[in-house]
Amino acid sequence: MDGVEAELLAKLEAILYASGRPISLTTLCSHLRLQNEREVSDLIALLVERYGQAGSPLEIKSLPEGRVVLQLRPEYTKQAAKVSMKPPLTAGPLKTLSYVAYNQPIEQKDVVLARGGQAYGHLKALENMGLIRRQRQGRTRLITTTLDFADYLGLDHDRVAMRRQLRSLFRSLEVSEKDKDKRAEPPQQGL
Repeated sequence: MDGVEAELLAKLEAILYASGRPISLTTLCSHLRLQNEREVSDLIALLVERYGQAGSPLEIKSLPEGRVVLQLRPEYTKQAAKVSMKPPLTAGPLKTLSYVAYNQPIEQKDVVLARGGQAYGHLKALENMGLIRRQRQGRTRLITTTLDFADYLGLDHDRVAMRRQLRSLFRSLEVSEKDKDKRAEPPQQGL
């Protein structure tokens, strides 16, 4: 590997790391000032090989629509989450996101009606994180989740399949919450 290629590889890795979410080959091509996406793909292949040989906990995953993401391998996410400095979504925004994901496409006014006035702040934060998209439609905004949302949670991009996956996830969360509530109850005393 020559010096120019090594520098491009280092820049590619830095961009993928800093973005923290999926990024398109077109965007990478632009940032690296390369002629075409094939050159970016070749660099990505080298980086994938490097991570594989080193047994790294990081991986580069190819996603639909010509996007890639640098992420932890699934077997390391639970351990890393314990010390992560990134704040997870708090309960309010997470509930708003869940409501949008399950009912999408949905008008903003319906989200606010269901989730309350604080939903405006939640929606703004979720949009800034790249998890939802709000598009003007007449006097209101229509809200949908983004591809990044589906990729982030490992959900299908097809809305029907996504809804099925979410329904299953919600059911499993309900069961675990009921189990947690039962464990928290004091034992019954006999009279």
